[in-house]
This record gives sequence, structure tokens and C-alpha cells, in this order.
Amino acid sequence: MKTIPLQETVRRLDRTLTQKDKEVAVWVIDNARPHIAIRQNNLVTVCFCCGNTMVYAGKDRYVKCVDCGRTVEIIEEQDWLESKRMMSRYFASLEVVDGIQLMRTYEVILRYSAINRLKDASAREVCRHWITSDGRCAVTSLRKFTGFLIPKATSMKLRKDLTETEDHIANHAVILPGVKLLPELKMKLATVERLMPGNTLTNIRNLLEPDYSII
Repeated sequence: MKTIPLQETVRRLDRTLTQKDKEVAVWVIDNARPHIAIRQNNLVTVCFCCGNTMVYAGKDRYVKCVDCGRTVEIIEEQDWLESKRMMSRYFASLEVVDGIQLMRTYEVILRYSAINRLKDASAREVCRHWITSDGRCAVTSLRKFTGFLIPKATSMKLRKDLTETEDHIANHAVILPGVKLLPELKMKLATVERLMPGNTLTNIRNLLEPDYSII
């Protein structure tokens, strides 16, 4: 498949970016630690935010801790142990590079000790969405095999089609602070809060698409 001018530009700009993995990991530890609670087989549930124990037999995934009042995600103990006390979350930065809106998405892995205290966190950039002011988009990401991101891959590759995996990850990422937007996007976006996890990338692309109905 022939490379289009946007993809050629992206391929050039992609090589100029500096890595921010460590900065992202530190920010998540300081500002965005997941609020979780582990539920044992006997329904005793331990809140990781305050250490309080409570008996919870409900089916809701998110509940409020009766002690600290934080909303915590309920994780079953068996699942927690099978994950080796690790969990992943996605975060994304919004930058402007050479007149293109860039969304850089990171996977952050948080590791906990045997006594369920956060030991460390690491981040790796998994994909980049380059979006022009008229809504065109080019994607670079870690190399894939059968649709999944390879854990040990270190180099980004331009994707000319089949970007469903990257799009899904970016859509569900939490937006990092320090947002920088294209003027065209800033005018259409009332507040950054509109870029909520679940449809972040889709919102950006929809807002930048030309409105042909007014032509």
C-alpha cells in the first residue's frame, strides 16, 4: 500500500519525539493510584486506600468504602493472585507537534507487595494517534501479532490499516495534565472534561471532522 503524505510526515516526526515513560509512571504514583479493594472468599473485603476491612456480598464492581468514603474497584482475591498482584491502566497525553494533534497513549503497570502495598510502577508508550485539523488520522504503535501488543516490543511502526486495538486503548485512556490542543479543536471543545475515558479519541476526531452540512 502506498504511503500518503500525512503518513510520510508522521513517520518523520515520530523519530523526533522524546520518551516520557518515567515521567508518566511517577505522575501516576503521585496522583492517580487506583482505588481498589480485594474481596476474599469469605466476602471480607480490604480497602487498599485506608486498610479498612468490610464484608461486601454485592455484585457492583465499584462501591464506596464505609471507612474512608472513597469509591473502590472490587477485585476478587483469586483474580488478584493470578495477576501476580499487578494491574494495568492506560493514560494519554495530548500535544501539538508541527501543527498536528498528537495523542500519546501509555500503559502503566502497578505492582504490589505480598502485604498489598504498592511497590513500584512502570510505563511504556504503546501507541500514537496523529490527527490533522481536518480530522485525518495516522497511527503508529508497538509491533503487533494477531492484533495484540507484544510486551517486549520497543519500536513504533506506522499502521496503514486495522487500528482497532490502538483506537480502543486510546479511547479508554485517562488524559494526563498539561493538555495542549490545536486551535481548531480548542474552539470546539468547551472543557477538557469532555474528553472522558471511553470515547476520548472518537470525540477528538469527530470534533475535527469538517461539517459539510454548512457548505
